[in-house]
Amino acid sequence: MNFFEAQDEARKKTKGLLALFLFCVLGVVLLLSLLVWGLGSLGGVRLANTDLVIVACGTGLFIFLASAFKAFQLRGGGGVVARDLGGRLVSPATTETHERQLLNIVEEMAIASGLPVPQVYVMDEEEEINAFAAGTEPGNAAIGVTRGCMMRLSRAELQGVVAHEFAHILNGDMKLNMRLIGWIFGLVVLSIMGRGLLSSLRYARFGGGSRDGDRGGGAILLMILALGVGLLAIGGIGVFFSRLLQAAVSRQREFLADASAVQFTREPDGLAGALKKIGGRGSKIATAKAAEASHCFFADGGLFAFGFATHPPLNLRIGRILKDWDGQFAEGELPPIAQQVSRASSFAGGESVVSGLAATQSLGGSEQVSHQRGRQIYEAIPNEWREAVHHREEAQALVFGLLLAQDSELRKSEIQLLQREAGEAAAELARHWQRELGQLHSARKIALVDLAVPTLRNLSRSEYTRFVSITQRLIESDGRVDVFEYMLQRLIAHHLEGHFVPKPPARIRFHAVRQLTTETALLISSFAHLDAKPQAAFKHAKEGLEVASLELVGPEAISLTEINLALGRLEEASPIVKRDVLQACARAVASDGELSSREAELLRAMADSIGCAIPPLIEELEQAA
Repeated sequence: MNFFEAQDEARKKTKGLLALFLFCVLGVVLLLSLLVWGLGSLGGVRLANTDLVIVACGTGLFIFLASAFKAFQLRGGGGVVARDLGGRLVSPATTETHERQLLNIVEEMAIASGLPVPQVYVMDEEEEINAFAAGTEPGNAAIGVTRGCMMRLSRAELQGVVAHEFAHILNGDMKLNMRLIGWIFGLVVLSIMGRGLLSSLRYARFGGGSRDGDRGGGAILLMILALGVGLLAIGGIGVFFSRLLQAAVSRQREFLADASAVQFTREPDGLAGALKKIGGRGSKIATAKAAEASHCFFADGGLFAFGFATHPPLNLRIGRILKDWDGQFAEGELPPIAQQVSRASSFAGGESVVSGLAATQSLGGSEQVSHQRGRQIYEAIPNEWREAVHHREEAQALVFGLLLAQDSELRKSEIQLLQREAGEAAAELARHWQRELGQLHSARKIALVDLAVPTLRNLSRSEYTRFVSITQRLIESDGRVDVFEYMLQRLIAHHLEGHFVPKPPARIRFHAVRQLTTETALLISSFAHLDAKPQAAFKHAKEGLEVASLELVGPEAISLTEINLALGRLEEASPIVKRDVLQACARAVASDGELSSREAELLRAMADSIGCAIPPLIEELEQAA
């Protein structure tokens, strides 16, 4: 399935899940009201209808407020979920063998898929094999794995699990799952409160003395005990309905993610091997908060599901991947204490120029994502560069270096700006990176920026504000529109904004290109003017849109402000509209039959800045002799 279509399907599924959530809330309210009425009758207390209405309204309001509170918390992104589940953030500069291998796989997969590198968490207390992806958008996504997953799987198996989680991000499942966590919290919050009260009594003493104070304290403890048991029992209703809601997340989404992972890695044995080890070893998550996020995991977390499974059976998943599977599971044994971690061979050489038609006709197609291609690009980047971008100063200087002007006079004023705002050392580092990266293929430049994003997320709030301000001023310093520099700055700011300035996902307001004719014409024109024959490029670009009113915008009417406004409105369009506009822009730059390196990465930068992922648009990477 095309990723844009998968995202649109996930978006539509949200409406159905919201209706089911409202049904679940109604069910909890009715059953709780019946329970209160029944307890009152048994106690000889006759409740009026108004009393039951108050109980019902109060319960419903409490559930919605709890869901809203959780949704507000989740605006912080996938890291919030990962930390709730006991995850520990893995430093981008880690040298621990298994953590380094995990980060390498995640970075390779991010480059292959065109996504920013997500934060990576390890659940150190979890011995079984499992993983998850969480976040409200790719810019604040997090991938978490259990200690057992990291230690007990081979590189190929771990690669298959990571690819599965990236598929959930690309298919729009991650955002859907995050919304579901908020709703489920509202349904299970009574049970959580009851469990918390009972836990608080674990070390309490229920008296034994004869003094009035002792008797009074014992009575309070008994009341707390009764309240805890009551909330736990009543909360069981919400737990039941939450499992119903989690089970409503179609099993087909898991099958789709499995199929995508196999397509990404081209190694069905890797993903199947991980599932086999789960069958032999297990995937249970011990932390109590796992119930809220059980639908996000790679495999069933082993929680009591009341007959509602959140994942397809393992034998069905493996059988779809390996048609000749013998039905035998495998044991996931711990590796030796010291081992040689497999590494990809180093690749060098240049990338070929891509065919315009080959690159533009299937934007968003899962066949374009190749983990091997991402691994090749990753390994072609010198090791000292990969290590450098894991340091805060180097990561910032790299971006500054990419934005420095080619003109020597203009660059001199930009260096002075850096010296004033960032210091002499930062200015010298930026000059160094410009010299190093000047002739580098843009696919590798974008890859380096993607690798730097996790490091840039570790900046303080004030450092982040200064960094973004400097990048904006470097772009505006020459008074001219350099669309590539602007797109580069925008995608960096976009990925960091989701981390530093959490906000709800953009609301879908536009469902047809004709609702965005002005913005579409402006963006296509920006790409058409890169061609020697802009009028012909524009005409070719708009052929697939069926919007007759589109007209080429002159270069004098194209400004960074106008482009920024157009991209902002396009971000509020449905995935299908985004795909159609991106394809039109791609047709504009590929109208001459070829897509240059700069044009391809400009297209990727635009897509990234509106929340879409496009893999590197190169047909092959040639291995050096």
